[in-house]
Amino acid sequence: MILGFLPVDSFNVIVLAAVFVLVATGLHFTFGMLNVVNLVHGELILIGAYTTLQVQKTTGNVLLGMALAPLLAGVVGLAMERGVLRFLYERPLDSLLATFGLALIIRQVVQFIFSPNPQTVRSPIGGSFLLGGFNIPWWRLVIVLVTAGLLVGVIQFLKRSRFGLQARATVANPVLAETMGINSGAVRAGLFALGSAIAGLAGAMLAPISTLNPQFGLLFLVNSFLVVIIGGKGSLRGLVVAGVVLGGTLAALQFVMSTVLAQILILAIAIVGVRVRPLLGIVREAQTKTTPAASTSASAR
Repeated sequence: MILGFLPVDSFNVIVLAAVFVLVATGLHFTFGMLNVVNLVHGELILIGAYTTLQVQKTTGNVLLGMALAPLLAGVVGLAMERGVLRFLYERPLDSLLATFGLALIIRQVVQFIFSPNPQTVRSPIGGSFLLGGFNIPWWRLVIVLVTAGLLVGVIQFLKRSRFGLQARATVANPVLAETMGINSGAVRAGLFALGSAIAGLAGAMLAPISTLNPQFGLLFLVNSFLVVIIGGKGSLRGLVVAGVVLGGTLAALQFVMSTVLAQILILAIAIVGVRVRPLLGIVREAQTKTTPAASTSASAR
């Protein structure tokens, strides 16, 4: 009966890969583009999850909570950027310490308001559907579809919108962007707010399939950094590849070994990936230098 569980396992691989990509997309803006070692990213995910929980308790409407979650996380992110982080872009160690302190504050505030006890958010779309005789949960399918839609939207936004062009110019050369009349401060604030909002959306989407507590965001912080670093800072294509590889591998490993051991192997794979990327860069650079030399030699003949 080895083939009997293959469709369900395959779908779980897809879901976990989508989760890795979803939680890392917000960090693509704050860390990948702005180069802020954003240790508060996990707490922005936490804000999204607990906003959904609170709205559910107050109104009974989970979808309303999910709509408000990215807005609140975006506002919190904007306030942090304008109040603290905009002074620290050229001081990476100070920005790391600042985001670490902000993360502690947010976590303690959440614990004070909601208590450290585990809590749950109900799924907006319950039930499942049959695929080849197997039950596939509707909400997990929604997570996969939302992640795919989010990626397409982000790529098109950065490529085609005026803000996207200004953002890429600011990231590439902020001094030159300023001389062209671009307000780099406003662009950086917008990028940080957008990354924070996406983190809040990720928290809201993942809340129904998780148990919430004040440490909830920490579960995704390390994996988010791994995906962005291995995929290449500033590269959405690399982020998707890294998220699919790491998330899919973790899901597959969990069917043959304990979760703890699977996480250890994922970290080992990530370390190898981080080590291999610079080596690949050196090889490409050597090939680039060799090609013009070969062309020159051929021309001389």
